[in-house]
Amino acid sequence: MSDNFPTLGELVKFAFDAAGVLPRKRGEDDGLNDTDKKRIQKQLKRLTDEEGSLTDRCGELIRNLAYLTAGAIPNIKVNLAFGEGVLDLFDVYNAVIRDEGTYLNKKDSILWFCRAHAIPRLALSIQKHAHRFNLASEGLTVPPDPNWYLPTVNGDKIIWPIKKAMSWVYEACGVSRTHFHYPGKSANSDHAELQQNLENASDWFKGERLPSWPSLSWNFARSFEYLESHSDPAYQRQFPEKLRESVFLVLFLSRLSTYICNLIKEAYGTVVLERLITQFAQHRDWLSADLESFAAETTAYIQRYGAPPTAIETIWMEFSDRYWTWFRDRYADLAKTLDYLLHECDYKPLPADTVAELIQRYGEYSVRTALERLEINREFPIPSGFPQRLGEGFELKKNPECSDEDIDQYLQELRQDGLASHLNWVERWLRAVVRYRNGDYESAFYHMEYAFEQAKYRAGGSQYLLVNQFIELAAKTDRRKSFKKGVEWAQYLGISIRWLRNEEPTEEALQFVFTMMQKATYAQL
Repeated sequence: MSDNFPTLGELVKFAFDAAGVLPRKRGEDDGLNDTDKKRIQKQLKRLTDEEGSLTDRCGELIRNLAYLTAGAIPNIKVNLAFGEGVLDLFDVYNAVIRDEGTYLNKKDSILWFCRAHAIPRLALSIQKHAHRFNLASEGLTVPPDPNWYLPTVNGDKIIWPIKKAMSWVYEACGVSRTHFHYPGKSANSDHAELQQNLENASDWFKGERLPSWPSLSWNFARSFEYLESHSDPAYQRQFPEKLRESVFLVLFLSRLSTYICNLIKEAYGTVVLERLITQFAQHRDWLSADLESFAAETTAYIQRYGAPPTAIETIWMEFSDRYWTWFRDRYADLAKTLDYLLHECDYKPLPADTVAELIQRYGEYSVRTALERLEINREFPIPSGFPQRLGEGFELKKNPECSDEDIDQYLQELRQDGLASHLNWVERWLRAVVRYRNGDYESAFYHMEYAFEQAKYRAGGSQYLLVNQFIELAAKTDRRKSFKKGVEWAQYLGISIRWLRNEEPTEEALQFVFTMMQKATYAQL
């Protein structure tokens, strides 16, 4: 299995699958038809193949996803908070691809990303945006269990969030599962649609299968309609609009969580799933303690100055933004302090009294999460010899006398250390450089293309020269499609392109870069 992170296309497709909003079966009245569905699926395929502008295509797909989730979460503030949280996760992932290399296979790279980045960011984003948008003022209700949106693991038995949510719905509405989905069901009743709705809901409740969001929402919407219009007073119910809104929000989030957590269980097992759940809950609780004083101070300010209702939302947004700026700066200061302390103790675990002092100064959340990150990285140790061999590869690249014989020797050493698959992109980059210096651009591109593709989702911040040389060789061999592909990747990573720099990548500007790179050569690569 190759060492790499999932591609951007795989990540965006996962987001669509997790939200479950794309499948269409009942002609959903949300403005999306089968043509739109096929268009989105084609866009996902093109993003997976990394055709066209990665940034623009990814942005368009995320907008489509936001449009569809707006139908699932009609409350504007909740929808905005949800969208901001999703964008936070995308931003973290993009930063990891841009800055972090990986020496792990894809499965372990995903697990490392979840442990080191996704879980901490998700726990923070949920609370951050809940405060920024003042969601507490919306009057929505959720299950009383603080872990309703997380699976409960008890040995081999798992209670999925979708089951917790459905149980809460029936209790909140004061109706049994049977009569919620099939009001008035009896031995003499015969209603095919309601019977099918009940059977589907029972399957979902038992965990036998997970519905798409349109199927889940349609089932519960129909149940509300039948209950409210039922002719028998024993089954007829009227539900407040806020309760209905809360029900669909809880169902959407529980379905989303169930989908993701079930994938984790299938890929890594129950033990890892339980560990991730525990980590998330711990981060949430650490941060809640930090945020108590912030929320209390903001509420007190609003009450003290008698802020009018029209100003309250602005106050929460402005106070939140100031708080998180301070929070970020404090964390940056902690990082410097920790770096110094760890260096002083030879990177051994810090004494308990030192940790206590840091918590007093920086807060428990910041200190605990920073120390946890160090422990997580120790769980995924760097292969022996990896940094040394990577450095040797870069030194060979700088050597103008480097030959294929030197690279053969380097490859042999990689194989002896078990690092050939980890650093294959370096070896092929070296061969491209040797041929580039000899003016054999066709052969150089052959090796460079392989190095470029292998390095994209594993080399992190080491890609600047590699990507620029790939773009240059594509121009020198008149491969315009490869040239544009390299430019798109560089823009996605924020890599400056020779001859383009900070200019807009217009067709005219790119033609100029293409022409210049066909002519120019570089002594230092």
